[in-house]
Order: sequence, then C-alpha cells, then structure tokens
Amino acid sequence: MSLLDHESDPALGGRHPAAAAPRLPAGPRLAVPADGVLPTAVATSVVIVDPHPPVREGLSLLLPPEGLAVLGGASTGAGGEALIARHEPDIALVAVDLPDVDGIALARRLVRRGLRSAVVLYADGGIRERAEIAVHAGAAGLIAKRRSIRELAAALRAVAAGGLWFEEHDDEAPAAAPEPARLLPRETRRTSALSGSELRVLALVADGGSTEATAEALSLSPHTVRTHMRNVMRKLEASSRAHAVAIAIRESAIEL
Repeated sequence: MSLLDHESDPALGGRHPAAAAPRLPAGPRLAVPADGVLPTAVATSVVIVDPHPPVREGLSLLLPPEGLAVLGGASTGAGGEALIARHEPDIALVAVDLPDVDGIALARRLVRRGLRSAVVLYADGGIRERAEIAVHAGAAGLIAKRRSIRELAAALRAVAAGGLWFEEHDDEAPAAAPEPARLLPRETRRTSALSGSELRVLALVADGGSTEATAEALSLSPHTVRTHMRNVMRKLEASSRAHAVAIAIRESAIEL
C-alpha cells in the first residue's frame, strides 16, 4: 500500500502521519490565556487525487513544510470523491488524467455536490485548452505539474484564502512564476464594480461568444466590446478572459 492510498484503513483514521504540522523553531514564550488553551495555527488541508504513487507520496512529504496538511490521497476519481466528501478539505488537488474519469468531470461533480472544498486541477499539459473548460466546471484553479513545490503551495494557499489561480500557458520554461490574483476579503465582491453593460458582455463571453458575435448580440461595435472587456479585466484584476469569467461565476454575478 502506498503512503497515501489509505482511505479505507481505520488504523490511520484517514490521515497520514506526514499531515502533522511541521515542527517550528523555538520562539518567544506565549502567555497562557485564562482558560489554559494556547492558540494554534491551522494549516490548509489538502486531499490529493492522482494516479501516480510518486506524485501522491512526494506531495505528502513536500507540502507540509509549506503549511499544507495532506489528509490523504487516492489514485482514482471514485476513491478521490469518497475521500473528499468524507474530509471536505480546504483544497481538492485533482489530476486531470485519472484512470476512471476525466479530472474536469470530477471537478464538476464535486462542485455540484456543494462541498466546501475548492477544486484545483493539476495537469501535465494542455493548459491553454483546458483553462476555460475548468472555469466552466467550477474549478478554483488550474496549475501545471511542472511548477515547483513552492509555486504549487502558493497557488493552493491563494485558493484556500478565497482566490482563483488559473494558468493558461504551456511554456515548458516560463519566464516567471505565476502570480496569484490580489486577494480581497471574502465578503468583498469585485464584480460589484462592473456596470450592467460590462456584465452583459462578460456573460456572453462566458458562453463562448466571440467579440464579433457579442457585438452583434448587444448591438454594439466590436471596438466597444473590446473596451468593455478591458475595463472588466482591469476592475476584476483578472489576468485573462477566463480568469474574469471565473471570478464572475464564483461571485454569482453571471450564470452559465
């Protein structure tokens, strides 16, 4: 049995020893509150769904020092769905290529179940083609497996804090690490800054409409549509159209 294929092992209780919080260096002594309970930091919890044991086992060892607690892992979509439903971690890290189901289809199923877990898809390639599909499936992120552990951990922490992280390029050697969108408090709706016209344009773009088709549907010029989209991306601090659509979907500003 691999390190993370233990979802049915009651002796482990669904948690791998590697998920324990890392030992912190000695620091200043804390004053003990009157109730005798010291405050504790809570790590972001993750369940990994990936068909490759080295990926699951490696991440179970490398993510905890980055502040992420790995609650378990599964090699199939069915096993992963059961594990995620049981633990409802902060993040469900789901490989796109699974032996029994497409990872994007699994993401869609998890979102429809209303679980609290945010789904981040993990892909070897085909990032550009999959980004918009992942957005429509309700995923909160898409990141390439070529990224370093530090970059992956940053993405997962950003999503756990309420952000979105969509990578859209297949470059094998990117010039810079992906940057998360600037995070706002959960109660702040970025889409509240959009005008009615901008929301209508964004909704048609989310449905797959081209600039020309959107312009025709709204009786606008293509130039006006492009201007609206530039304003949308600026106001939402989105890195791409897909990112803007994802923000609007997550904030229920538009529906598909």
